[in-house]
Amino acid sequence: MKVLVKYLQKAVAILLLPAVIYALMVLIGGLIPVNEASEHTGPVKIYLVQNGSHTDIVVPIANEIINWEKIILPEHFPAWSPDTKYYSFGWGDREFYRTTPYWEDLSFKTGFKAIFLNTPSAIHITRFEKINSEKFIELNIETEQYIKLCEYILKHFQFSSEGKLKPLDFHYSNRDAFYNSTSSFHAFRTCNSWVNNALKYSGLRSCLWTPFAWPLFWQYS
Repeated sequence: MKVLVKYLQKAVAILLLPAVIYALMVLIGGLIPVNEASEHTGPVKIYLVQNGSHTDIVVPIANEIINWEKIILPEHFPAWSPDTKYYSFGWGDREFYRTTPYWEDLSFKTGFKAIFLNTPSAIHITRFEKINSEKFIELNIETEQYIKLCEYILKHFQFSSEGKLKPLDFHYSNRDAFYNSTSSFHAFRTCNSWVNNALKYSGLRSCLWTPFAWPLFWQYS
């Protein structure tokens, strides 16, 4: 009996070890700032928005640097408003996006695959007429930083051979669209680490690494 208990204790320890290591990586990666000296006092206004578990980057639909409306076309949305002023960009597991519009829709199979396998990804675009939520964090960034941010976002889209985007065949509302992305989703590359990497790539304040939203928003608290 004692031998059995001993083996069970070892088995539990082996199973818990990866979770403990992952938690330590989250803590350390989330607490170490990158580009800490970035002032965020530039001429281009962007936003970060999160719902508690997922982070998006919100950018102006058009300025002198890029006109997103010529890439993410109005006809890609179920409904369009000429008052649209912003696009938000989120990234994640494609099947998760397709089958889980709400957390209560999450299945064990979808969650397991997203965490433990390399799965196809998608970019989620939502259009906004105005920004008025307390969940939005405003960043005023330099032109060069915004150019890098746009470069990062664009390289994750899966363009056709003609250089165009084709939306996927599902929506959450009349104001969003989904597109295939070039990279894969897994436990070390999540929706939040995608946004964190976008900020890091652009020279903006970010974490060393985070799969979650809270360390990223803690950097801006």
